[in-house]
Amino acid sequence: MKTKRTKKDMSRVCEECGSRCCRYVAVEIDRPTCKRDYDHIRWYLLHGNIHVFVDHENDWFLEMESDCVALGPDGQCLNYENRPRICRQYGDDHQTCEYLAEEEPFIERFSNAADYETWLDKKKIQWRWKK
Repeated sequence: MKTKRTKKDMSRVCEECGSRCCRYVAVEIDRPTCKRDYDHIRWYLLHGNIHVFVDHENDWFLEMESDCVALGPDGQCLNYENRPRICRQYGDDHQTCEYLAEEEPFIERFSNAADYETWLDKKKIQWRWKK
């Protein structure tokens, strides 16, 4: 049974991990099923600070590296008392805090188009458009 952590415990954990969850936004996207979808993901990955990952439930996400504007220079939240609910619930158990989790939060993660294309080729997915 997972135990709920206290604010003091989580503050220490956040300090140790560098407040990773406050340094990106991830939005679920549709699983690619056609050349247009594969091409869109390639396009995302041609931009800086963008990643695409697949979680353990096979859901696909677009991840954008971007620090929260309420993140102080010491890694502490400057808006702690008024932070969004998603922030309040983050880290309630090991499953919602990637730093405390026993495994990576993803099964696949792509940081550039070349790695994604290699993965598509390895999976024998026909993603290229005819010339």
